[in-house]
Amino acid sequence: MLRNERQIGYKNLMIIRPCLPSDAAAIDSLFQEFVAYLRSIGDTNDYRFGAEQYLTDGFGADPAFRGLVAQDTSALIGYVLFSRTYDGDYVRNLYIVDLYVQQAARGHGIGRLLMNAVGNVARSEGIARLSWAVHKNNMRALRFYEALGAQYSADTHVMYLDLA
Repeated sequence: MLRNERQIGYKNLMIIRPCLPSDAAAIDSLFQEFVAYLRSIGDTNDYRFGAEQYLTDGFGADPAFRGLVAQDTSALIGYVLFSRTYDGDYVRNLYIVDLYVQQAARGHGIGRLLMNAVGNVARSEGIARLSWAVHKNNMRALRFYEALGAQYSADTHVMYLDLA
């Protein structure tokens, strides 16, 4: 089990650990905060994720994602969900589906701890690239990822086709 305990610039001891089924309600609550934030910056996507989807897609017969949570002594304050993908250039990579840290806990290194933990998972599985998408108006997230050393993909566009 991945477990990273560290005192950071946050008020409590921080534990980074894998997501558990028992985290469903807390993840759902954090996700609803995330959606409210995304709405405030102009994101109009139809988000259907919630506790039931978290349990079905993360812990069912065919898990679609894995995740890590940031937990202080009282509650979950952040999470990252990710899945394996295949890319012709880098063969295998991890795609970060969501990264969210509660507003009050931002700026204390928790997002960086979560990203580092995903990087450690990737390296342990022989994966050399992380990828993700960011809403174009999410300037705080863009600055955060830039500070990590992330690069923009200048030659691709994120596209999708709804089949339902």
